[in-house]
Amino acid sequence: MTEDDIAAASGLPLHTWRRRHGAAFRARVKVVDPRARLRLYDAAQALAHIEGKPIPALPSTGPHPGDLLTDKEAGALLGIDPSTVRAYASTGYLTKGTDRHGRTWWPRHAVTARREAGDLRHQNPGQQPGDPRNRAPRPRHDPRIAEIADLARRPPLTTTEIARRYEVSDRTAQRLLAAARQHAGG
Repeated sequence: MTEDDIAAASGLPLHTWRRRHGAAFRARVKVVDPRARLRLYDAAQALAHIEGKPIPALPSTGPHPGDLLTDKEAGALLGIDPSTVRAYASTGYLTKGTDRHGRTWWPRHAVTARREAGDLRHQNPGQQPGDPRNRAPRPRHDPRIAEIADLARRPPLTTTEIARRYEVSDRTAQRLLAAARQHAGG
């Protein structure tokens, strides 16, 4: 939980909770990772403190598969840079992660599954023979080109007239006139 979550659970605005209860809370409940920029507290400990109950000890069972890891922690687990973790997530090589508290977090089980799967980034051999994506693009036949080629035989034809007649932009009118001149010449 963040301090914002703890304040909400206490029923107070964050600034009021920090002013009235923040120092006492931080003295009794320690952050989960003191090196982290975002102060996160164990939910069971935070809720016990709010309710006035004894604070339970942190479970020392080791890493849990549901733990949320930052890009730095995931990178350390995978042996790569944090920027590579973010790139893997954007390309689908790693799960997208979840956004919480303005940051992206990856579940430990997803990161360990990626590490144990090995390097599968280049297993796709690409487009196979017969793949429809291998075909050359179809030539575009614009019926306006033949009309403009006929109109261009009677000079002078301007792009402004073409733009007005076909209700297109000046750039499209220029393109159509160039294609019509090529059509008439060839």
